[in-house]
Amino acid sequence: MRSSEVSRILAETGVRPDRKLGQNFLLNDSIATRIAAEVATEGNLLEIGPGLGALTGRLLASCGSVTAVEISLRMTERLRKVYSGTRLEVVCGDALRVNLEELPGYPFGVIAGNLPYSISSPVLFRLLEEGFRHVSKAVLMLQREVAVRLCTLQGGRDVGKLSLLMWPYFSVRELLDAEPEDFFPEPAVRSRVVVMERREKVLVPDELTEIYCRLVRTGFSSRRKTILNNLASVFGRHRAGELLASAGIDPGLRAEALGPENFLRLAGVCQ
Repeated sequence: MRSSEVSRILAETGVRPDRKLGQNFLLNDSIATRIAAEVATEGNLLEIGPGLGALTGRLLASCGSVTAVEISLRMTERLRKVYSGTRLEVVCGDALRVNLEELPGYPFGVIAGNLPYSISSPVLFRLLEEGFRHVSKAVLMLQREVAVRLCTLQGGRDVGKLSLLMWPYFSVRELLDAEPEDFFPEPAVRSRVVVMERREKVLVPDELTEIYCRLVRTGFSSRRKTILNNLASVFGRHRAGELLASAGIDPGLRAEALGPENFLRLAGVCQ
């Protein structure tokens, strides 16, 4: 799809791209084709933020059925008209608030989407909710900075609670990069598509899930502080030091240097 065609469709639809909604429409057909190939399934797929449908048509060709959640009423109506009579169901709603179990086509085995940059992390965290338990794979376009953080588990400033909280449930790999010129209008940042695949076995035991998540969030509550100082705010300095010593963790390290395995070991000590 060319930018001139997108401009024409937007004008006909009466939509002006809204930066607050992250409305940057995909132009690069090869990217859409690769995403569709990665999510090919005979089951039901959920597309988040279909926009003008650059990816939607290819998903219909590679999946059993597609349900799309689109926040714009005008684009929802256009998609319903363009794909009338197909296996597409379009729901007008907010991906952060929609009840997944009430959507047509539920349960979904696969999710795909070009996520608005402003809501990418909240959408990712929704994958941990009970309603998403059937999702075995998610192929998502993210701001490249977020994609890097999602894939990095240890060793520097790119490490954060996002990757460590997703780690027990999903493995993550990079699929492809997208440049600003691959979208209309061009975003101010670069993009990356990641593939998230649900692990066959959760890496954190049920009895440790709550404390593991609490430790991760506490550990990254102030990135400049050491793990000892951050944990001291919850356990007290003396007790925090004892717990770290029992887990074999240097109290002078920052959370970004620990990696998920150390947090898991610390959770076992705290139990």
